[in-house]
Amino acid sequence: MLSLNFNKTNFVHFITKRGMSVNLKIGYNNNFITSSTHTKFLGITLNNTLSWNNHIYSIMKKLSRACYIIRNAKTCMSASSLRKIYYAFFHSVMSYGIMFWGNSSHGSTIFKIQKKGN
Repeated sequence: MLSLNFNKTNFVHFITKRGMSVNLKIGYNNNFITSSTHTKFLGITLNNTLSWNNHIYSIMKKLSRACYIIRNAKTCMSASSLRKIYYAFFHSVMSYGIMFWGNSSHGSTIFKIQKKGN
């Protein structure tokens, strides 16, 4: 039997940029699912306007951490090892889901971090 955990379940009501929203309530047997402005699905953070702000902010933190690791490793590692670190910590995070968020207006901040890390 399939059951729904109402404490861990939420829904996102997608809206236009004009902000025309409707107050939705989704529930079953007096248990209601909470509404959220954003949610994480398969590692990609979706928000209700599909502007990708939340997703880009979350991967900016990971990529900044990867730049720090690469910068500190430059002094004691070969170029081959640094390349492996780049692909493991930076490129894998940046390229995941890029076909969705890469063309957004906020995507340029990610590419600036990439240039700074090199």
